[in-house]
Amino acid sequence: MAPDTTSGTVPTPASWTPSDTRPVQVFQVSTLYGAATLAAALDAGLFGPREDARRLLLVSRNAEIPETALRLETMTGYDRIATRFDGVLDWNETIHPYHPAAWAPRPEEAPLWQRVLRTAWDLGDAPVELAVESIQVNPAKALAVAFAESSVHVYADGLMSYGPTRNDLAQSVACRVRRVLHLDLVPGLRPLLLSEYDVE
Repeated sequence: MAPDTTSGTVPTPASWTPSDTRPVQVFQVSTLYGAATLAAALDAGLFGPREDARRLLLVSRNAEIPETALRLETMTGYDRIATRFDGVLDWNETIHPYHPAAWAPRPEEAPLWQRVLRTAWDLGDAPVELAVESIQVNPAKALAVAFAESSVHVYADGLMSYGPTRNDLAQSVACRVRRVLHLDLVPGLRPLLLSEYDVE
């Protein structure tokens, strides 16, 4: 799944059109390596034809002090990865002043937060599909709680996918996880991540 390296203009929210009613795919990333993993999956057609859905890259800075962390958009190679998406969103700005690693909506607040996110990101009433990293922790867990009806794809960009799931998932989240995408870092070895939920 080698990423396409064709250069282009990085999309911005200003390029979205309110009349776009296609399903929305939200891809949450916190590292350039994770973004490259998703780019490879997209290039391999694992999320369907590009024209069938609006693809949004949701960037999260999870460092202890996010303001001091190197921003993804300043890293070499980011621009070429970002061209695969129709827009780029900032999770830190969306939930400010909360920290991405600490905040998640309470279950009873999930419908309200989904409306807030849909409004902030111009999603309208379109169906939303999530692709997240580390579903056991925030911000992936927060997204899965807020979009309680959305299917979830988990991608693993490192060796941790070969170990067991670190934390138990709520059944309301686990039942919506469709698959685990991973790089073949250990040929022939099958990842254990989420295997207890019959997710492959």
